[in-house]
Amino acid sequence: MGRYDFPIPYGWFYIMGADELAAGEIRTVRRFAQDLIAWRGEDGALHLQDAYCPHLGAHIGVGGKVVGNTVQCPFHKWQFNGDGSVHSVPYANKLNERACLYTFPTKIHYGNLMAWYHPNKIAPLFEIPAVPQLDAGGFKGPLSKTHLIKTCLQEMAENTVDSAHFQTIHNHPGAAHYEGLSFEGPIMSMQSKQVFPSSRGPVEGTLDTYTSGYGVAVVLYKTLIEICMITVNCPIESELTEQVFQVYYKNPENDPRVDRIGQAFYAEVNRQLTDDIVIWENKIYRERPFLCDGDGPIAPFRRWAKQFYVEAT
Repeated sequence: MGRYDFPIPYGWFYIMGADELAAGEIRTVRRFAQDLIAWRGEDGALHLQDAYCPHLGAHIGVGGKVVGNTVQCPFHKWQFNGDGSVHSVPYANKLNERACLYTFPTKIHYGNLMAWYHPNKIAPLFEIPAVPQLDAGGFKGPLSKTHLIKTCLQEMAENTVDSAHFQTIHNHPGAAHYEGLSFEGPIMSMQSKQVFPSSRGPVEGTLDTYTSGYGVAVVLYKTLIEICMITVNCPIESELTEQVFQVYYKNPENDPRVDRIGQAFYAEVNRQLTDDIVIWENKIYRERPFLCDGDGPIAPFRRWAKQFYVEAT
């Protein structure tokens, strides 16, 4: 038994930066406790597929290659289209149409290649919302940093509603005060007022979070400047998560002072995450915790979180 009983949840998850693969490039990736391949055809389209050939099981990412707008298995040179169907077999006159390379639904979201995962391989049940603040312009970024964390996604997401930890772990001058909290389908929205630490002393501000399943969160800060942070996650294994912080800060006038504050915020939010990581990597999940006044809305969060777990059939 691990520290958690949670299976890998369904949802939209981060795979890599959309600009990381050149046309004609293939890469092996580990996601959802599975070996996968990501590749870009000569037409520029990105694909995420099962790494193992449905023919005789060769790993396509080891010795395989992109041929035009197909990917070729290194073993018997079967070629597969971007939708996973067989394109050609060099020695066969008739294709086996049942042979198919499983292909994950993907989309590009603010420069991130996101993929839909469901253990039963069903079509997406929800979409990832746009970020109107970024669409309106005036932001610089992103400043991006990746973290590998030995924990599960639910433990990380629960921090959003853990009002006390901002004070006990991150040394905020006071606990968070929630002004709004709602759960609508896959979306959790939280609006709060907080007092943030800074080099010049405590600073009052707001922190609003909009979470889409376990894979994407948009965090809006208003303190000395306006910050928009996109957090994207992906389960590599059931207890190993990749998380990427992407910090944008509003500076339409290219003010050097705002640049300095934005870069300092980026450094601080990543430093604070390391405080959380120490806790996450060494704790267990208490299914029936003994909560007290001031802990935050942990119980409503956990009821919302259950929807993303299904048994594979």
